Amino acid sequence: MRTTITATIALSLLLAVLGGCGSGPVSYVSDEVDFGFIRTVAVAPFSNLSADRFAAERLESVFLAELLTYDGLRVVDTGEVRKAWNDLRLGDPDELTPEQLKAVGERLGVDAVFTGAVQEYGLERLGGNGTYSVTVVFGMLETVTGSRIWNAQVQTDGSSFWRSLFGGQPASQYDVSRKAVRQGLDTLLSGGGGDDGGDDRRDSSRRGWWEGP
Repeated sequence: MRTTITATIALSLLLAVLGGCGSGPVSYVSDEVDFGFIRTVAVAPFSNLSADRFAAERLESVFLAELLTYDGLRVVDTGEVRKAWNDLRLGDPDELTPEQLKAVGERLGVDAVFTGAVQEYGLERLGGNGTYSVTVVFGMLETVTGSRIWNAQVQTDGSSFWRSLFGGQPASQYDVSRKAVRQGLDTLLSGGGGDDGGDDRRDSSRRGWWEGP
């Protein structure tokens, strides 16, 4: 009887863990770009496809805050970026032509432009419990050729196996947003890797660029 109970508990734990494991980020990193030359970047206004009208602004703010923690990268002020966007009459960053991206690069003095498109953002119900969820696509566009050199789609939420098992409050919307940003940027550090979001190894050339000399 004890063996049966133990086996049942073990199986329940395994199913709970597997049920709580989502797929990793889906990402692409160009292998034709020397990231060591990318030192100054701009973050374009994020686009919003979610039901929350403020989702893009909030996630963009979290993304900017995370970028500013890396000394090897100079990030142009948000006000300058938005002024350039208005003056150049630009629209969705993901739909810019190579000529427009080159104009952005010359105007702001940047080597690349980060983009973001928020697809889902807010509270959802999982198993009767509310948890915050974020789905977002990040990108990086090089301003000389206008080519996309990085792309990552991330879906994450505030649920966890241990919270489901023992109870407790789910992660806040900010914590979930920061988790999504870090998961996305991690694919850039690790060099992509497809559906599994890359391995734990950090590409040495990108690490040097990211962390500075």
